[in-house]
Amino acid sequence: MIRILALVANLVLCYALTSCKTKTTQETDSSNHLKHENSAYLLQHAQNPVDWYPWSDAAMQKAKEEKKLIIVSIGYSSCHWCHVMEKESFSDTTVSRFMNSHFVSIKVDREERPDVDNMYMSDCQRSNGGACGWPLNAITNSEGKTIWVTTYLSKDEWLKALQSIQAAYQEDPNEIEKMTRNFGQGNDEFSIAKEANLKFETSKISEMTKAIKNELDFVNGGKKTDIKFPLPSLLRSCYEVGFRQKDNSLLSFTETTLDKLLAGGIHDQLEGGFSRYSTDPLWKVPHFEKMLYDNAQLASMYSLAYQKTKKPSYLYTLQKLLKFTEQNLRSPESGFYSSIDADSDHQEGKYYAWTMDEIKNAITSEQDQNLLIDYYSITSNGNWEHNKNVLIQSADKTALTKKYKLPLDSIQSKIEALNLKLIAAKSNRTKPHLDKKIICSWSSMMTKAYADAFAATGNTAYKDIAISSGDFLIKYMLHDSTKLYRSFSNGKHGSMGFLDDYAFCIDAFIRLYEISFDEKWLYLAKNLSEFAIANFSVENNPYFYYSSTTDNKVNTRKIEMDDQVTPSSNSVMCDNLHRLGLYFNIASYVARSQEMVYHVIAEKAESDPFFYSNWLRIYHEFATPMYEVAIVGENVTALQNEILSHYIPHMILLGGKNEGTLELLKEKLQEGDTYIYVCKNKVCKLPVNNVQKAIPLIQ
Repeated sequence: MIRILALVANLVLCYALTSCKTKTTQETDSSNHLKHENSAYLLQHAQNPVDWYPWSDAAMQKAKEEKKLIIVSIGYSSCHWCHVMEKESFSDTTVSRFMNSHFVSIKVDREERPDVDNMYMSDCQRSNGGACGWPLNAITNSEGKTIWVTTYLSKDEWLKALQSIQAAYQEDPNEIEKMTRNFGQGNDEFSIAKEANLKFETSKISEMTKAIKNELDFVNGGKKTDIKFPLPSLLRSCYEVGFRQKDNSLLSFTETTLDKLLAGGIHDQLEGGFSRYSTDPLWKVPHFEKMLYDNAQLASMYSLAYQKTKKPSYLYTLQKLLKFTEQNLRSPESGFYSSIDADSDHQEGKYYAWTMDEIKNAITSEQDQNLLIDYYSITSNGNWEHNKNVLIQSADKTALTKKYKLPLDSIQSKIEALNLKLIAAKSNRTKPHLDKKIICSWSSMMTKAYADAFAATGNTAYKDIAISSGDFLIKYMLHDSTKLYRSFSNGKHGSMGFLDDYAFCIDAFIRLYEISFDEKWLYLAKNLSEFAIANFSVENNPYFYYSSTTDNKVNTRKIEMDDQVTPSSNSVMCDNLHRLGLYFNIASYVARSQEMVYHVIAEKAESDPFFYSNWLRIYHEFATPMYEVAIVGENVTALQNEILSHYIPHMILLGGKNEGTLELLKEKLQEGDTYIYVCKNKVCKLPVNNVQKAIPLIQ
């Protein structure tokens, strides 16, 4: 048994980037239990010779009746290594025969069932020291409890691992069952000690930002790692805390990161949008898949940075990103699609990279060729594999103005014209696969991003898209006025929503209120919050489980705390409750929010504050309380739009032509005039009638 476990453990270490490709025999007439599913990822495996089942009671029951172990394989449609394993292993008849004979095999789309993914990803991280990713492959007992878990394995490694585990199971099933104890799946509890008086201190913020700074790359942006993710939640927190604490190093770090991102290969220099991460510390060569959640958060981040700095490069990047979104990711119903694949024609990045010859064939003028080659630092050897170039803005632009005897504006306009020629030249390339699944939480993020873009730029087209996308969430994702669906695709809904769906939808609705002053958005946010409180949490614990008490049940109910590529669902709910508590004067909401953030910062974040950045931002909102800024009167829209154009992260904004139903607007309407009221803790300063007078009262 020890020998078998050692073999399996060694195989785990091989997952990284090794690829032992072998010829496979595809059974073209094969189909399995995935053929009627709606998920693009599951349908990619519907013709595999593996007898895949979707995650279901039927698959579990089959395993119990036949006394078989279960293979749970998790991925998503734009995942490069998922495609590799599908081609190498799951399309191979030798592998599939063994899997079909000895296991019940289940395929899971992590984007549709993040609760299942969370469960096995947690097991993987505990057993593999955090070295985990997708595809995620677990061997479980018939109840779905983990026996062994790994990520990508080559065909030979995968087959040997299955053979070893199956041999051990035949030898002693009870011994294999005991291995589930190593993972100990169960409810993820976070117990807290009740305190009567919660003290929020700016000294705590200084402590934690000092620790975070140790992990920041102030030269190249992002975290000090060889592989870099944009981490927009971290950027937002650094920007806001830096602004409020007058910490120029945090402000500089954030803007440096944004500058490096927009110039790097992680940014699609031609069509806009950002890839998921960079494979190097300089943002040069990305992993080319594009995820909606990254682009939504970065759109919001560039909006905030443009509000504060008015830098043309931030505006240009934002406009290009949103144009890319409208052309590629927006559905006819006004939702937003989830992702674009990294691969086309079975090659990663083929759609995006260029050889020198391809550049010269696309641009006929020698002078234009030279300008483009200099601007993007294109070489014959390339900056990536196979002598290909990922386009990067790495040239000294001042030197270009001297070399080509053109002002910078002319060079920029010339580059934009040449970019269009490159786009036309690659129009005959195979486009990467688009996953048209609409995920509630991610679509909500992009809805908010358009609202943020309108606030920053005043472009009413962005406001119109934000509102129509909010209406999409109501029409297609909301059920019985309080319940959300997780996903929508091909006219069908997926499972019921998870906490992140509620958290980000509520967040988007609050922002839609701030740009429209239409109270329906606030009441929708409040209704969803009440449902989440009733169905995602338990008495005497302020935190929320990731899945509800009634839907999508799995072996473990996770409490998601860490802020990573997206802020944790609990931190977003914490922020939502605080803001809604202020809007509706609900003391219990504010108190719960305070309790949530206080204990996370005091008991979890001290050891590693880097992964609690959004919590730290919210903590700041209690250490130095937010302003309540109300605008009431006939000229409300003009003043509202003007104040929205400023970077003011420490306020809630409310108002209308009349007083509406919110307590904070009572007795503030003065006939014939429009006034701005700057308040804190419900105590208001003298009203003013223009934004120039209001801004100093807030700052």
